[in-house]
Amino acid sequence: MDDKAVHAVRILGIDPGLNFTGYGFVDYVPGVLRHVASGVIVTPKGELSERLGYIFSELGKLIELYSPMVSTIEKTFLNSNAQSSMLLSHARGAAMTAAAVHRLACREFSTREIKKSVTGYGAATKDQVQELVKFHLHIEEDLSSDQADALAAAICYANSSILLDRVPALSNKVGSSGTGTARRGSSSRRSRNEWTRLYEGKQK
Repeated sequence: MDDKAVHAVRILGIDPGLNFTGYGFVDYVPGVLRHVASGVIVTPKGELSERLGYIFSELGKLIELYSPMVSTIEKTFLNSNAQSSMLLSHARGAAMTAAAVHRLACREFSTREIKKSVTGYGAATKDQVQELVKFHLHIEEDLSSDQADALAAAICYANSSILLDRVPALSNKVGSSGTGTARRGSSSRRSRNEWTRLYEGKQK
């Protein structure tokens, strides 16, 4: 297929939360990731139904504004606080419904999958994720953890075979990635070493 037929795929990454929902829009073409926009939806106080409606409404407005082709969100994980897990699940539902209403399939990835895709290490810290997200997307300003997690989910989708299945024009062009993200099959040790070199270099 002619190179001119390959267009950027716009990905919406979502980091849901009842108080703060991070979002990030990333354009992807083979070998290139570009930061489009990101931020945090801050939910006002009120009844649970009103707060969920706000997340749904605000995310819908962003989808209409930036017109992503696909979306992605972190899978639910259970922690020791059942109440917090339940509220997070409500927020995820509101976000995923906003995507569905706008005819966006919403792919779920585990926390470990997202971290490994961005840093090469599934147990990376939040600071490491933030730094590597900024590195991959050439972002100079600081990112909140919610923004970084949303953008990390988008990067994970860009690195996944699912995206290639949805956009076949990309399938023959992913052999050489210039994003610096970890390739499937690379060892965790090598990826951690790459992270260490990057992070130490930024501290000098």
